[in-house]
Amino acid sequence: MTGPYYARATKLTGLSAIARGKTPNLVSLMLDAGLDPQALFNPEMRVEYSGFCSLLRLCARQWDMPDIGLRLAKQQEIDFLGPVALVTRSEKTVRGAIDAIIANLVIYSNATFVALEETGGTASVILVQRDDAPQDRCNTELVVAQAKSVLNTLVERDIDLVEASFGHEKGPSAAAVSSYFQCPVRYEAERNALSFDAGLLDRPLAYADQFQQMPIRRYLTKLRTEAAGNIVEMARQAVAQRMEQGNCTLETVAETLQLPPHTMQRRLRAEGTTIRGLVEEWRRHRALSLVTNTRLPLSQVSDALGYSEQSVFTQAFRRWYGAPPKRYRSEMPVAGNYATGHRS
Repeated sequence: MTGPYYARATKLTGLSAIARGKTPNLVSLMLDAGLDPQALFNPEMRVEYSGFCSLLRLCARQWDMPDIGLRLAKQQEIDFLGPVALVTRSEKTVRGAIDAIIANLVIYSNATFVALEETGGTASVILVQRDDAPQDRCNTELVVAQAKSVLNTLVERDIDLVEASFGHEKGPSAAAVSSYFQCPVRYEAERNALSFDAGLLDRPLAYADQFQQMPIRRYLTKLRTEAAGNIVEMARQAVAQRMEQGNCTLETVAETLQLPPHTMQRRLRAEGTTIRGLVEEWRRHRALSLVTNTRLPLSQVSDALGYSEQSVFTQAFRRWYGAPPKRYRSEMPVAGNYATGHRS
């Protein structure tokens, strides 16, 4: 996987209000984090993702706000997505809007991808931050809280969640997390996710406009292509999304990219890679993240990576990192403090 990773400056929306009266001041902290303060006034700017994560850590520590991510999410509505928020006018249902956000999220940021999973009567929005992208507890809580804000907008009320799950350990923001999500919260989970009644997916969107549907879709497709870059990066994102859903095949990745399978294969080969190679890459990075940054049983890690047998996962991990996952984990203790840049 490759960087650099970015987000639209709209990710900063509301931070100036939180910073009012605080010391050190926000501009000073932004400079310390390597961010241009002009991003506060220019929503079209891209901010470096590592700098944003550093800024949140600095704010949390300097202002004694371990829940800074949740506070920031409260200041934001769906418009933080920028042009992607137009899906509320182009799609007919909640499901259609979520699918459109998933497809176009790279316009907002290339550091996170989203998948929608349905099991029985429960739907889950899965939020995965790219394993080689900078991330920490505060930013993860912001990302998941932003997802709740989007769902609230789509269903036109405060959504009733079945569960909120986080890959990181329970930390100093736990009370605020419980209050914000108003549902059972699970830490040290396989993934960051919000689960809710699947029946909401077919709820009609109040502001859908059939006459705007095609113009908006064409506009977002243009922006998505410009943001995603070449075919390898687009396929890499599609593989990550489909692997999280557990249905990654040549055909499903091609469907995500809206390309015929043979065309996608040809273009990938021209760039020196294949879907098989991108799946291997995803597993390698995801395995390292789950082994070093969570305490999930290794059997669950194996399942999450799509292996039919744990022994196959163990062999693959040893090939990648020179040691079996159990030993590797014992030598790499999980971080647990929001100020340390803990990954999730």
